[in-house]
Amino acid sequence: MIEHVRFMASKAISKDAWLEARRLGVTATQVARAASGPGGFEQAVQDYRTEFVEQDNPYMAFGRVWEAPISMFVKEHTGVMPNEWLISSAVSDHYLATPDGLSLNHEVISEIKTTGKDWDPLKLPIQYRRQVQWQLHVTGAKMCVFAWMLRGERAGLFVPEWFEPRIHEIERDEEMIASLVKVADDLWEEVWDD
Repeated sequence: MIEHVRFMASKAISKDAWLEARRLGVTATQVARAASGPGGFEQAVQDYRTEFVEQDNPYMAFGRVWEAPISMFVKEHTGVMPNEWLISSAVSDHYLATPDGLSLNHEVISEIKTTGKDWDPLKLPIQYRRQVQWQLHVTGAKMCVFAWMLRGERAGLFVPEWFEPRIHEIERDEEMIASLVKVADDLWEEVWDD
């Protein structure tokens, strides 16, 4: 079980506080970006040096609109509850993650995405697999329920292409986690050396 002191900030309570708390460590998004190569690492470093401004576009708006219904689908089918809490790791307080869902026993997380093209469950995009593995590491969970909804376009508006999202279970990958820990430590050292 995750101790209550590791629940740092909730974006449902205060998005500003949640954004500020994210700057106190390395999140799943940041470590996935930094692990993509030298350019991604440098971009992750720059993200700490600038004020966070959430970009908005119709793709992101569609994802925001559909995250809650997909979260409820995941809850109904797996028992994993929606989550908006930023959680710190028991190993290091600068390892952070906000999984989209968390089971009551904290052994399963969920991650929710919307996409313009369907994915082979065994070949999910690497940046998302990295995000999931980091979230598993931070929370100590054993598995992730990865859910995604295909996005289509009708009369200039984005709409879901399916009646319900697809779900795939992702197990922990200790080898990938170890490589992400190294990237996160390198990133944090670079940020705090400045």
